[in-house]
Amino acid sequence: MANSDFRSFTLQNLTFAYPKLDATYKYNSMARKSEKCPQRAQGAVWSIGWEMNAADAAKFEAELIAHFNSCNTGQTFTRVFGAKKLESGSTLFTAKRAGVNSKGDENKAPEVVDGQKRPLDDLAFWGGSKGNLIISAHPTNDPDQNYGVALKIVAVQVTEAIYGGSGVDSFDIVSDGSSAFDVAPAANPFADIPKAAPMDDEIPF
Repeated sequence: MANSDFRSFTLQNLTFAYPKLDATYKYNSMARKSEKCPQRAQGAVWSIGWEMNAADAAKFEAELIAHFNSCNTGQTFTRVFGAKKLESGSTLFTAKRAGVNSKGDENKAPEVVDGQKRPLDDLAFWGGSKGNLIISAHPTNDPDQNYGVALKIVAVQVTEAIYGGSGVDSFDIVSDGSSAFDVAPAANPFADIPKAAPMDDEIPF
């Protein structure tokens, strides 16, 4: 995959949903929740979600489709991996970083900082926390040969962290929230963070 296949997006003023950045997690279909697992476990990922209203989601998806088409894959776009339409009309997006790359080497954990761009001490923050996110989008396909765009975590800035709760945040059930979409490379709120090399950090599906 060429470097030009990766496009960086800066998403600002988000309300995060189901952040799982303190460790790698794997979805347990029997328990219907994500559980911590070793980084090398099959399907192990770091992940974070955010909700966009219908207008922002449509704008974001249009940008992703345009990027997919610019990559000249020769395939037809079918979906944004990690996107789920909600009954409210909003869309819940999820970006991930796999525990290991396609070569079997362990990936570096996503960079997570606070509002002053210092490393965040406690990564076990909860959904409802606010902040900014840098992701990388690239074309990919699933085992059924559905082609689309995957969203990969590059860096996270938490400006308002929420901790504690009843434990239900570990369940992968949609929660309320809102977000704003902004492609603003020049206004990157934490541009000093070195980005991960995308070629060594592809998300396997």
